[in-house]
Amino acid sequence: MTIIDRILCRPCIFCVIADGSTPTRLIYKDDEIAAFNDINPAAETHILIVPIDHVKSVKTMTTDHIPLLEKMHQKGIDLLKERGHDPEQSRLGFHVPPFNTVDHLHLHVVGGVMKSNFRKLKYETGRMWYMDLTQLQATLDKKRRLQEGARL
Repeated sequence: MTIIDRILCRPCIFCVIADGSTPTRLIYKDDEIAAFNDINPAAETHILIVPIDHVKSVKTMTTDHIPLLEKMHQKGIDLLKERGHDPEQSRLGFHVPPFNTVDHLHLHVVGGVMKSNFRKLKYETGRMWYMDLTQLQATLDKKRRLQEGARL
């Protein structure tokens, strides 16, 4: 949440959606994550997977979030397969602040043909505004190994 949101007591929209307090239809929900269709899809399939507990962004994630990230990853793969997409030909990733539109961690699960070249660019790995899921996993795994090495 931004400072303005806190001052005006505006709740995080993804927290509200994950809570089930909006008309947005949840595709999946358990105690840790929720999934729903993106309001402005970039491709045939465009799902957002969010943690139930508020995590601000990829920049605020710690090694404690590794199991959550793995769960989000597996659910993304499952949802792609359910919709007939090959996960290897799909995109699973996050926009990196300040290029994200909502300050609540959300995994973009994008499958099928992109709706435009701009959309394709917006979700392209290797750009400063978009981090592939495997990049984030590698970064957190490296942090974990360094922490474990420091404890020895």
